[in-house]
Amino acid sequence: MQMYSNDEPGDAQKGEPPANAPTPHLQGFEFTFESSSLRFEVDSDAMNDASSLSDISLSDSIQEYPKLFGRTYNAYRHGSYAFPNDQQEQERLALQGPVLTRLMGGKLYFAPLSNLHPPRFILDIATGIGDWAIDMADEFPETTVIGTDLSPIQPNKVPPNVHFYIEDSSEKWDFPQKFDYIHTRISAGCWSNFETQAAAQAFQALEPGGWFESQEVDCTVCCDDGTVDPDGPLVAWANELIEASAKVNRPALIGSILKETYERVGFVDVQQRVYKMPIGTWPKNPFLKQVGLLWRHNLLQGLSGFSYHLLHNAFERSMPEIEVSLIDVRRDLCDNRIHSYMPTFVVWGRKPFPREVSPPKTETKAYANVHHFAV
Repeated sequence: MQMYSNDEPGDAQKGEPPANAPTPHLQGFEFTFESSSLRFEVDSDAMNDASSLSDISLSDSIQEYPKLFGRTYNAYRHGSYAFPNDQQEQERLALQGPVLTRLMGGKLYFAPLSNLHPPRFILDIATGIGDWAIDMADEFPETTVIGTDLSPIQPNKVPPNVHFYIEDSSEKWDFPQKFDYIHTRISAGCWSNFETQAAAQAFQALEPGGWFESQEVDCTVCCDDGTVDPDGPLVAWANELIEASAKVNRPALIGSILKETYERVGFVDVQQRVYKMPIGTWPKNPFLKQVGLLWRHNLLQGLSGFSYHLLHNAFERSMPEIEVSLIDVRRDLCDNRIHSYMPTFVVWGRKPFPREVSPPKTETKAYANVHHFAV
């Protein structure tokens, strides 16, 4: 494990929603993705919408990024992660995190952390460009925030209380201290087994009473009104990514299994919220329209990078073959007649104290008996 950190403070971009953004919380609402009882209102004027978004010391080997398909990938544990780490990907990640935060009403976390009694140590697994870790370091200036990733792609100027490590989180964790809060965000593809490599290790790495939280967008294209063709290019692409990720032993679907996984590992007070991440500007709600525009841009910018490595390794497709197949996917993404969204899961749970009696576990289906919060 290699560490690098910086002493100079830097400004962190916040993903706050507009001040007038509506945030109704539908407590107790029984929501399933098979139900059409809660839908976004479609903006009929969006059909013709053309909106667009006009002290480091590392070994040479870690920074000598392999180049494939015209993109660069992590050198440390090369091949263990299917997505690129180049400037194009870093720019996409700089958009992706704030969009998720916007969808969640500007919240960086849901676990009951307090500024009156701030956590001492926070761990961000698969930190990427480190934006979430930096935001948390700003919010809790007395807290030590640690971010780990396979690639050293974090910024040079960071708050003095944030530190980044090069580490493969799928291997045994080795930290000298216990944590009060551990976090993952959009980390599908990082592990062959989320339960043993992430959740169970987080459980062991937490202080009793500490919290683990995951914020994950599943690569599933959903729709409430039949405007998505189940045999169309967009759904086919998403299904192929899911199949390919399973073939290379890096499952893409972890959001829908988070709650049961947390409970099985031993977490208590496990809670779940499910959001719909709109794709495109079809929602009538102005805030959701903006979120959908940004998420569509995120997908368009990442489409090739999401696809090259996985589809080549799983199905032996060439780069030109993959690009040809993505033409119709891009067309679907930009078609506002298609009212698609991706299910987004937030789950958090607490490590019990010694001799604490855990409540009986309840069996829940992946999409049943969960709360849906629309913004």
